[in-house]
Amino acid sequence: MSAVDPIADMFSAIKNAIMRKDDFLYVPSSKMKERILEVLKREGYIKDWEALKGEKYEEELKKMKELAEKSPNPKMKRYYKQLIEYNKGTQYPLKIYLKYLDPKKRKSAITNIVRVSKGGRRVYASVRTMPYVKRGLGIAIVSTDAGVITDHEARKLRKGGEVIAFVW
Repeated sequence: MSAVDPIADMFSAIKNAIMRKDDFLYVPSSKMKERILEVLKREGYIKDWEALKGEKYEEELKKMKELAEKSPNPKMKRYYKQLIEYNKGTQYPLKIYLKYLDPKKRKSAITNIVRVSKGGRRVYASVRTMPYVKRGLGIAIVSTDAGVITDHEARKLRKGGEVIAFVW
């Protein structure tokens, strides 16, 4: 993963996990990622997420190590490597539980997730120019002085800010 745009890396990891039909995935932590994941959870695009710190991390590492050794599935070895890799310094892994709309995992709650504001081109929107995603069926994640919120909440609070992503 690159260090240039960690939020875009998280979005790519989510899209890749959905294509692989994974139940969960690990990403390195940051406060902004946690806020974005909280918005995705609140809006129903993911089941849940958790920060693996301290005892939680140790339990998860032990469980994944056992699964990686026993299971012939290469996914488990990859998960185990990611868990170790993402626990550096002040960073810790975030475990994201993906949401599917059917039991066979053919349809995910997230159809697409697109990074709007990037390092080279920041995109800001006032209340009047706040974008509608798929004519209101999707959400825009916006960073405002009131926190990271959706476009609907930003309009209600009469706040503008940086448009981070579109999700539908």
